[in-house]
Amino acid sequence: MDGWVRAGLLVAVTVGAFVEVGSPHRHYGWLVDVFALAAVGVVGAAAALGSELAAVPAGQRNRLDREPGPDATVPACRYVAGPSAPTAQPAKPRPFLRERPTDPIVPRFGDGARAQGFPWLLPERTVQNGIAADEATVGALTIRAASVVGPGHRCDQPAGPRQDSYRIGRTRDSRYAIVAVADGLSSAAWSDTGATTASSQAVTLLREQIEAGDFDRLDVKELYGRVAESIAGQAAGRGVGTAHLATVLITAVIAEPDASGTARAWVGWLGDSSAWTLDPRVPRWQFSAGQAKDREGPVVSNEVAGRLPDTPHLALDGYVTLAPGAALALVTDGIGDAWADPAGNVNEYFANAWRSPVPATRFTADVGFDAPQCLDDRTAVVVWNGRGA
Repeated sequence: MDGWVRAGLLVAVTVGAFVEVGSPHRHYGWLVDVFALAAVGVVGAAAALGSELAAVPAGQRNRLDREPGPDATVPACRYVAGPSAPTAQPAKPRPFLRERPTDPIVPRFGDGARAQGFPWLLPERTVQNGIAADEATVGALTIRAASVVGPGHRCDQPAGPRQDSYRIGRTRDSRYAIVAVADGLSSAAWSDTGATTASSQAVTLLREQIEAGDFDRLDVKELYGRVAESIAGQAAGRGVGTAHLATVLITAVIAEPDASGTARAWVGWLGDSSAWTLDPRVPRWQFSAGQAKDREGPVVSNEVAGRLPDTPHLALDGYVTLAPGAALALVTDGIGDAWADPAGNVNEYFANAWRSPVPATRFTADVGFDAPQCLDDRTAVVVWNGRGA
């Protein structure tokens, strides 16, 4: 359209100039002729220059406007864009993994979940953030943690809060790393508060137990009993029954490696959050502790055998060992269910992706994976015995 306007203007000025030149003038006739012909030349040059600029891509025109000449001084902090993307076709991803084009850093399995692409909505009341993440080192141990509100909660009307919660900590001498992961029950109106209270209190109380006693004699009954008391206190403060803050909880204390490089970990649990171990030589996460779900029949049962604050006496515990380079993961069922599914490739992907520590941003994107029917909140805390490559 701009080309047609310039052409019309050029024709109009040219016709007007020749009319002006061809008309008799009583005074200064030769001067009028000179100005009229000069006007034709100026308009013609402007039209030609405009056509050349129109052929230059918009990005290059902007650089022509912005970039200094060869003798100009460039500021030290000036942003320099990276090279343009190659025109060649990108390599195909592994067969079991496909990427969503609009969110390329989030792994997508199969056709993904329809809710994954819906807008994120806010709950009606003030709640914890929809995403939380951490990375840390404790002695020779490396930790990554992330929690992401699930698609089934964040796109509801009204939206639900992130009902998962985690806490990580250490003893003062950094000989032990402490982890707690809680998953509030979806049926409980204040379960996010219950989960937050459980994870926070568990790390505090475990630190007290370790520094006052023996790592080999950690008391799971005392721990979960005291956590239950804290959750019950929160319920009383809100004037609701304890069932409104119901949550499950899994905890771990990982000791510094011994002279052979092997690390021992104590794990306590109540409910269907789970602990998994990864041998760097084996391409799968192996289930190690927690309530295994009933997978008989077409539907996986989500019924939990125990919960806080009502049944702390049902908590169980045990020890696992981590060879050099091995990892321990505490996860809620939003991840554990996908890892346990023998028909999917999610476990294989995560075994490869988390074989060694990754940046917290990459770790968080993985936790936010897109897979069919995986709509629950997702939380994972992984502790590697070593600092990776």
